[in-house]
Amino acid sequence: MKRTFTFLACLGTLLLAACTSDSQLPQPTGEGGIRAINAIPGSPIVTFRIEERSLGDLPYKGSSTPVRYDNFDYNFNFDIDVLGESDPDRIATVTVPVEANREHVFVLSGDLANPTVTTWTTDLRNWSASDTVFEARFAHLAESLGTIDVYFYETSGPLPVQGEQIATLSFGDVMDIVDFEAGTYVALITAAGDIGSVYHETIPVILGAQSSHLVSIFDGNENDTSPYMLNSMSTAGQSIRLADTSFPPTIRFIHGARTLPAVDVYADEALTNQVAENLVLGAASADIATVVEETTWYFTPTGSTATVLFDQVVGAPPSSTPTALYLTGDTDLWAGVNLSQDRSAASTLAKVSLYHSAFTTGTIDMYIVDRGATVADDAFPTLTRIGYGLPSGTAALAAGSYDIYLAEFATKTFIAGPYELDVVLGDVVFLLGIDDVDPGAVEILDVSLP
Repeated sequence: MKRTFTFLACLGTLLLAACTSDSQLPQPTGEGGIRAINAIPGSPIVTFRIEERSLGDLPYKGSSTPVRYDNFDYNFNFDIDVLGESDPDRIATVTVPVEANREHVFVLSGDLANPTVTTWTTDLRNWSASDTVFEARFAHLAESLGTIDVYFYETSGPLPVQGEQIATLSFGDVMDIVDFEAGTYVALITAAGDIGSVYHETIPVILGAQSSHLVSIFDGNENDTSPYMLNSMSTAGQSIRLADTSFPPTIRFIHGARTLPAVDVYADEALTNQVAENLVLGAASADIATVVEETTWYFTPTGSTATVLFDQVVGAPPSSTPTALYLTGDTDLWAGVNLSQDRSAASTLAKVSLYHSAFTTGTIDMYIVDRGATVADDAFPTLTRIGYGLPSGTAALAAGSYDIYLAEFATKTFIAGPYELDVVLGDVVFLLGIDDVDPGAVEILDVSLP
């Protein structure tokens, strides 16, 4: 009985760990590195697994944190959640022998119905304390681009010229590793053979010695202000977003304070640089280009610069990223809350979230039911614990017609609803909850992007 128990225990863990030293099962001779990249535009979150153990959730352009496993054969799986089903859908599986002292990068590309998994394998670097270089390689994962040239240069040196590219890549290609002296670098991505046709030129980035970087170019999505984006992930798990210098961050203003009159918005204390005008309750401005530095925004009554109702300091936003500043609060307690929201569309679902700007209301729950249905007494909230001045999580919905209710936290005391919402796959809906004209009630408004 004791031997049987030992055998079963080892068998159950063979794929993820070695068994005891006196086991007859194979013993590892080393470890290899593992990570995955999601290169499917418009995909939902993809869960990357070694056998059935999750190694990370991958949004489009996302990379899992590098990990190391014993050099055995494993099944590597890619799953997505399916609305209305308890079990995920397995969209791809590859069986790969992990090689000791080698890194294995699994790239998911193509489409969800028939994805392709490509494996890039390279040696893991053993650094010494005296090394003054870092290593880097670039990959082409932007489906909309043809063949590209990659230039990578230190900012203290001369600008590159035609023919000095470090790689020419087609979609799905990854270059060989190259060593560079530690320093501040810029990546320039151009059409192959034409340095004047620039697709992406990054902000300078400081890269230290004794580090290994895989830099991938992707098509941008709704979370970028640029058409392309470079993301780097080091073997140590350091993630760097290499934004384009030509595409500044943006901000849009959303009026969610019942007691705040319609406002004009200025970017300077002298009130000479107006960026938005006549922003009324429940309205949202267009995206407005801003700068990668701390900025103070000034809010005045519409059509008047005689007084500043309030001002709000916003820290430096990430480069090439859209943000939203929600105006909230009560009389003389107005403030702006700046958020980087997930604007990315997913082809398999609709996304719905809510910002809680009802000053007179505490923490709330959100219930989403089919159109015309009631909220059952034993129903759990779709989104729960939404605090004042905070955004909710995101609800994933199938295409259809729904009613939305808001209730006081942990009760079925409803303070808003039914609010009717129709969605199709790919929709990204941002809702706003503000103080209703009736005390204790909340009004729901749609402040989604056009």
